[in-house]
Formats: sequence, structure tokens, C-alpha cells
Amino acid sequence: MKTPIETIYEFHEKRTACHISCVNYFAGLVGHHFPEHDNDKNIEPMRTGYAYKNYATYHPEYRLPSNYDELFRTAHDTHHNHASHHVEYYHGDVSRISDVCLIEMICDWFSANFEQVFILHDHEYESVTQWFDAKISHLGWTAIQLKTIGETVKLIERQLNHDDIMKLWLPITE
Repeated sequence: MKTPIETIYEFHEKRTACHISCVNYFAGLVGHHFPEHDNDKNIEPMRTGYAYKNYATYHPEYRLPSNYDELFRTAHDTHHNHASHHVEYYHGDVSRISDVCLIEMICDWFSANFEQVFILHDHEYESVTQWFDAKISHLGWTAIQLKTIGETVKLIERQLNHDDIMKLWLPITE
């Protein structure tokens, strides 16, 4: 049976809301709040590309449409190049990232890592630090940024409550 696009969009909206709630849970631990985080993922071209990705990630039996790679590449590149909480926004000069955007970025890393490890059971990177070291530590961060990253990661890790975070993901895990 073919999955209606409305079902795919509905799942995407729920999953994105869970992710945003999770980002803001971590942000709250360090005294911030990012209500606009990833709101662009509900408009085109992000909506369709991310909707298919999210649905297929949680429903492995789903067969992606033939034009999926192009849809997702466009959605991903557009979002990452226009959202200041992604390194791509800075076109190779991460030293320009403001403290507030860096905090949002770190909270985004935590939300993505939590989803991958505890919701999807993908254990490629067990921690934000492992992911950072493997993927983006080489990008030319300033000493102050590295200190901020290290301190923020430690602060979040000391304060997070696994059960509280799991509750944020209930809309897609029940």
C-alpha cells in the first residue's frame, strides 16, 4: 500500500516538533531558548525533502521515491546554508559564529545525538564529543569557541535527565 504524502508530512511535523522541544530542553539547561529553531523545515524546499527522510528513517520498510536524493540534497543544502546554527552557514569561517548561535548549534548536536542513540539506536557516535571530534573539530574554531563548546557540553551532560528527554520524543515513540 502506498503511503499518502499527508501521512509523511504529519510524521515529519511531529518529529520536527520533538526535535525542537529537545533542542530547547538542552538550551534551557544553559539559560537559552530557541523557539524559531528549524521552523523552516515546514516550508519548501525543506518540507518535502526532510519529510521523506524522517519518515523513511523511522519506517525502514518505506520505499523512497526515485527523486528522493535530489529532494533531500536541495532541502539539506538550503537549510544548512540559511540557518545560522549550522556550520555551512559560515562558508568555511566558523570563527564568525556568535556565542548565541554556537549555543544553539551545541543544543542541536545534543538533540540529534540523543535521537540517534536513544530513539533510533544508531550508536555510531555515543556522545556529542565523539561526533564533534570525528566530524567538525578540524574546522578552525577559535580557542574561545573551543572553550565554550567544552564548557557547554560538560554543563549539559551534568544536568540532563534521560527520562525527561525521552518524554519529549513520546509523540513519535508511543
